[in-house]
Amino acid sequence: MTIPSSHESSSYKSAVSLPFFDFARVSEMNENMLSETAKINAKLSATMQNLGKEWTEFVGARLHEDQQLLDTLRHCKTLPEIQHAYAEFWQNAFAQYGEEARRMMKISQGVVEETARAVQEQADASVDMNRAA
Repeated sequence: MTIPSSHESSSYKSAVSLPFFDFARVSEMNENMLSETAKINAKLSATMQNLGKEWTEFVGARLHEDQQLLDTLRHCKTLPEIQHAYAEFWQNAFAQYGEEARRMMKISQGVVEETARAVQEQADASVDMNRAA
């Protein structure tokens, strides 16, 4: 490997002109992105807590229904009474599971829409920042 003379070195430097990289701007963009990501993560965490709370309350209510079914069955004296108790139990269970699914979807949909909006706003702000430069 040969080392270029000082004359060759200076001509090489002038031939390859690289634009100055704006580290401050990249740092600012990263800071904004991290800040927005932290906000989104906080919202997602709160939503996950809400979903967990909702599901826990629902399961508690369903376990109460299960216990009531057992109490009802214990007092049944005829087959039609048992059949009626089971039919009522399953009708209520299907209705309650349907309602719970709707509640959980509503909670989830809200955070998805909010997150998508925040990400779009951050992307738009980033594009605007790039255009301004």
